[in-house]
Amino acid sequence: MGKNRLLLYVLLGIMAFGLFPKLEAQDALAVGKRDIIFLIDSSMSATIITAVREFIKRFINTVPIGPDQVQVGVAMFSTTPRSEINLNSYSSRESLISALARIQPEPSVEINIGAALDFVRTSMLRAESGSRIQEQVTQLVLLLTSKQSKDSVQQPAEALRQMGVLTLAAGSRAADEAELRQIAFDETLVFTLKDFRILLRNPGVMISSLSTLNGVAVTEGQTETGPSADVTTVHTQSVVRDIVFLVDGSTYVGNNLQPVLDFITGMVNRLDVRPERVRIGLMQFAEGQKTEFYLNTHNTKQDVLSAIAQLSLMGGRALNTGAALQYALANHFQPSVGSRGRQGIQQVLVLITGGPSQDEVKRIADRVAIEGVLTFAVGAGQVEESLLKTVAFVENLAYYRINFTDLSSVVDEIMTPLTTVVGEIDIIISEIATPGPSGGERDVAFLIDGSDDVRGDFPYIRDFISKVIEPLDIGFNKVRVSVVQHSERPGPSFYLNTYQTKDEVLRAVNGLHLTGGRSLNTGAALTFMKNTILSPAYGGRSGKNVTQFFIVLTGGRSRDSVIGPAVALKTDGVVSVGVGVKNADPKQIEAISHNPSFAFNVKEFSQLNTVQETLKNYVNLPDQELKVFLEKGNLTDVINSKSLA
Repeated sequence: MGKNRLLLYVLLGIMAFGLFPKLEAQDALAVGKRDIIFLIDSSMSATIITAVREFIKRFINTVPIGPDQVQVGVAMFSTTPRSEINLNSYSSRESLISALARIQPEPSVEINIGAALDFVRTSMLRAESGSRIQEQVTQLVLLLTSKQSKDSVQQPAEALRQMGVLTLAAGSRAADEAELRQIAFDETLVFTLKDFRILLRNPGVMISSLSTLNGVAVTEGQTETGPSADVTTVHTQSVVRDIVFLVDGSTYVGNNLQPVLDFITGMVNRLDVRPERVRIGLMQFAEGQKTEFYLNTHNTKQDVLSAIAQLSLMGGRALNTGAALQYALANHFQPSVGSRGRQGIQQVLVLITGGPSQDEVKRIADRVAIEGVLTFAVGAGQVEESLLKTVAFVENLAYYRINFTDLSSVVDEIMTPLTTVVGEIDIIISEIATPGPSGGERDVAFLIDGSDDVRGDFPYIRDFISKVIEPLDIGFNKVRVSVVQHSERPGPSFYLNTYQTKDEVLRAVNGLHLTGGRSLNTGAALTFMKNTILSPAYGGRSGKNVTQFFIVLTGGRSRDSVIGPAVALKTDGVVSVGVGVKNADPKQIEAISHNPSFAFNVKEFSQLNTVQETLKNYVNLPDQELKVFLEKGNLTDVINSKSLA
């Protein structure tokens, strides 16, 4: 008896990152016939579901829709799957887009992806539901989920594979990457995202995959040698990446340098290193940073390997990992030194460290992710796994071994994600386009520490303010800026309506002199900001629905309570940001801030550069995105916090 052999020839086409960065309705793609089902985890939040719905809409606007062209279906699931739109439900783009309103959230703690995959296979990929699989039309399923499945996905995924269905798996938040790999037709069709809202920022990879993948099932009879087996052949695109290694050069590595070099060498040996494919850069760090070579320094694998072999540790007893990440972003991922990020080439950073960081890393790690850099964190020795997970783009891209000599076992583990996982922009900048320099109308008021304790660090404070406001579009009908110093009592340096041009504001900031004082009454200063600085009489525009940002920078603990005044500012709709340095009380900083995401703490004023980039993004967020971001916090957490004297 004959047995069917399934031969799948998967043509990934051009699946380059960022191929279609700004697809609009009029940019219709030349796409062949295909049936595409979006399988959506309905347990995700309303905001995320809205983003997914918008992504599908944008995809529909880029392809020819119709019974003889591209057909789109939608299924949703939590514990139980359901069909929202069958492949043959709508034959026009307009009617299909209107029907997308059916995609609504359904809160659930657990989800069953396996059952959902089976449902799609048995109920939606059928002729009566519009599937053209019998006509050998390409069948695609895109799973979007934020959780790990309660049930098994292995058999349902394999059943789809045997049918010739090309399954793509996209996961965010608590999704299990290993599970996504089981589900996807091929590992190159796994997408790990921090948040599905980034699909609105750059939908290129997924739209390219949905538009260019082709699967053709060919039936053959039994061979002369006996029953045939199912064979799957996948042709994928060559790996093209820019990879920078960031190596701990301190005594935490010390005598373990050779295992570290062997680890890097093992990875490089498996890559196609040449200018048009994979480029390699190398730097090390301790308290400071040192570049060994840039992405465009060496053109051959042998040259790269020789340079790696010559690495000697720079030395140092402490690590500033956050500052090193910032340095890598600012100095290595730039076009002038070989970075191809602006050409859509995936940027990758591999951190290798053996000790704790003395500076703050979370904010700058988030910034690196915001810039689209995919960060891997590898550690051994005295480094804590929690630090590695904080630095990594997602937690499962963090790798820890007790001994440096065991790093060789990480090479096999890391190579697949190193060459296939796609890094995207973080939630902070997650809309259609990055906001321009203006950020719209804003009132931005700074309350800075003017006490004697910061006298030696006051130049850092001036520089911090200048860097935050430098990209703002300052003007009377645009962004207004005010600066107030405080110690025992507050004293305005200038009001929101004092200056009308950026040059005037920057000159005023550069001319600031410390007022002095022995102690801090930050609570009283908060009240002064609310009642005076942010009021209409002094240029405040809250009555005109202009967003007001209030940035507190202090190096010490307040003698009076900050809780009541902070809550009053929040009640007025003021977006408060707290920055604490040196002896500032982190609890007070958090109480002042709108939510924990707006609270920053660094050890020294010289480290304020790790904060200012994030603040610039906050102030520049469009109102709609800012509203979403603000909702991540919980005001009652502040109100109910322990009393701070």
